[in-house]
Amino acid sequence: MQVCYYFARRLGAGCQQLRNHARSWCAEAGNPRGAFLSGLAVLLLTAHTLCAQNFPAGFSQVRVAGGINDPTVMAFAPDGRIFVAEQGGRLRVIKNGALLPTSFVQLSVNSSGERGLIGLVLDPNFSANQYVYVYYTTSGGPIHNRVSRFTANGDVAQAGSETVILELDNLSGATNHNGGAMHFGKDGKLYVAVGENANPDNAQNLYTYHGKLLRINADGSVPAGNPYTDGNAQRQRIWAYGLRNPYTFSVQPGTGRIFVNDVGQITWEEVNDATTSNRNFGWPQSEGYTSDPNHTNPVFSYIHGWGTGKGCAITGGTFFNPPSTNYPASYVGKYFYQDFCSLWIHVLTLSGGTAVRSDFATNVPSDGVNLSVGNDGNLYYLSRSDDALYKIIYTSNTAPAITSQPVSQTVAQGQSVSFGASASGTQSLSYQWQKNGANIGGANANEYAIGNVQSSAAGQYRVVVSNSAGSATSNAATLTVSTFNATPVAAIAAPASGTIYRAGNVIYFNGSGTDPEEGNLPAGAYNWEVVFHHDDHNHPGPSVSVAPDGRSGSFDIPTEGETSANVWYRLWLTVTDSKGLTNQKWVDVNPKVVTVSMASNPSGLQLNLDGQPRTTPYATRAVSGMLLSLGAPPSQTLNGATYAFSGWDQGKGAGGSITVPDDNTTYTAVYSANSLRPADNPAGTSAGLNYGYYEGSWSFLPDFATLTPKETGTATVIDPSPRKRNEQFALQFTG
Repeated sequence: MQVCYYFARRLGAGCQQLRNHARSWCAEAGNPRGAFLSGLAVLLLTAHTLCAQNFPAGFSQVRVAGGINDPTVMAFAPDGRIFVAEQGGRLRVIKNGALLPTSFVQLSVNSSGERGLIGLVLDPNFSANQYVYVYYTTSGGPIHNRVSRFTANGDVAQAGSETVILELDNLSGATNHNGGAMHFGKDGKLYVAVGENANPDNAQNLYTYHGKLLRINADGSVPAGNPYTDGNAQRQRIWAYGLRNPYTFSVQPGTGRIFVNDVGQITWEEVNDATTSNRNFGWPQSEGYTSDPNHTNPVFSYIHGWGTGKGCAITGGTFFNPPSTNYPASYVGKYFYQDFCSLWIHVLTLSGGTAVRSDFATNVPSDGVNLSVGNDGNLYYLSRSDDALYKIIYTSNTAPAITSQPVSQTVAQGQSVSFGASASGTQSLSYQWQKNGANIGGANANEYAIGNVQSSAAGQYRVVVSNSAGSATSNAATLTVSTFNATPVAAIAAPASGTIYRAGNVIYFNGSGTDPEEGNLPAGAYNWEVVFHHDDHNHPGPSVSVAPDGRSGSFDIPTEGETSANVWYRLWLTVTDSKGLTNQKWVDVNPKVVTVSMASNPSGLQLNLDGQPRTTPYATRAVSGMLLSLGAPPSQTLNGATYAFSGWDQGKGAGGSITVPDDNTTYTAVYSANSLRPADNPAGTSAGLNYGYYEGSWSFLPDFATLTPKETGTATVIDPSPRKRNEQFALQFTG
């Protein structure tokens, strides 16, 4: 869920047209990683001037607050305050339009990858009880996600008020697919979205929280009305399942309708209707629309890619039903949603069982998450690339009005600076920047940039925005130019460029930071960060361990998580001198990639790879050392003949999971033809299959003949439902 993070951060808000051009140019150059960054200096000062946000007439965007580090989620208090979570564990408060310097609470979290403080909701009766609920990843082992409640005391949490509401299942080594969204439903129950922890099979396992939408009482207990009353505690809290990474969801005021925004893997992003309980949204057997009658189709889905209506990850969606709004009435009752990569916000018109998409906003700041409706009737969203909260406002005025003012800045001689502003009003808007009240030639965009600043550039900068109905002038921002400050120099000595990793490796790094005026920089001047790149987007990478001097450290390559072969890690070093000037270097660490093939005897049968059915022969590229799940159905039919699974050729694939080897490998499932007798049902027997349930620890298929079952019974289908725990068990079905 965290895409194009570094590209966007270094380019500013950017726009789709610019990004498409950069991608195509890189592809032609034959080295998309290096080519894109080599063009960075050219693009840096032009991204804002080439493109501006595009909204329907009367709409514009306002920056509410900046300085929110890696924001994840927000919640609106009845008194106008906005609570905003930072992934690193700080819960912040925006009050009267200002981000308060003191945190509401600082949690100790594991923020590696997509973990951290990632869920937030206020109690429906917040005005009376002051309850704030959070979803975060614990820092101590065993690491897991937790739902806790705090009691507010003004703008900070009451000391010692944390009450643990729900401890979720332990996490694997994978740091992605955590979900985290929480909302109270119309019924007063707390709904919690949980990702499948990058283990697709979890989504269909009704004995784990992973890959589910949960429904609980506000104290964490099981409410009446859930679909499952039997089984373990996890099963009893499940409301819906078959989800991959339900990063956000929304409850419609009035109707109570629940739409879950599920981030897809290969092809599709989904908006799912979870209003009715016990719906199976199909992951990993299906993604997007399906003909499987056992799966519930999404209300709407959109395909991965670049272009109108396409994207990479649905990271926000909300019903637009505020108590009051000055938006045009035509938007009330519609569903707005956003994509993480594609810089757009779209809107769905819902009618019966159909959803029709239309454009709303384009070229918005990148890495947008948690699109929400504020109590004031406006749309809000967070930008992780800008570390900021934005609000989308509407005015029927045709004349321009300044909605975002330029900000005063201090820079050293020789550096660059930019001023930006935004305005509402009937399009098209014209911009004219002024210095000390005089027009600047050629400065006719919503942002004005100056490269190689000299002392003569100091002064007052403002912009006049005009259209056919009038004009508006922004506040003046002061540019102060300090004496020359040489740029510090960052250097990465290890790992070397071209280093190849295997999943499970530890990558050791070291580098240096020097400054022409200050010499060797101290430990506090260093910042190391790892970004995990996947296809044409990226995610937060694993946490780094840094030595006390700041110059060296290490990070672990996980063996679980994203299984695509088109991945790599980018290690960034940023050094900052005493005057705040920075310099950055990066190096890529690329994977060892091999071909994993699946075959069957006879050919043409279906096998499961990471929970998804694949018809043999099938081959895919994979990263050496990654863990993959490999499965063979016990029986299946091909061309009218029924075959029973006998085992894996040479034992390769036995045990249900494989570690991708260092060489190309084929895994062959051997099946034998069945000579089945006609079905019968002798008098006095129960319809269905007889099962035996066993508990123990085995590395391979147990020898059931030597075991005594803990429980026996009859089942109508072959699934894990009779089990009593999630690990170290076996089931045998006969009939």
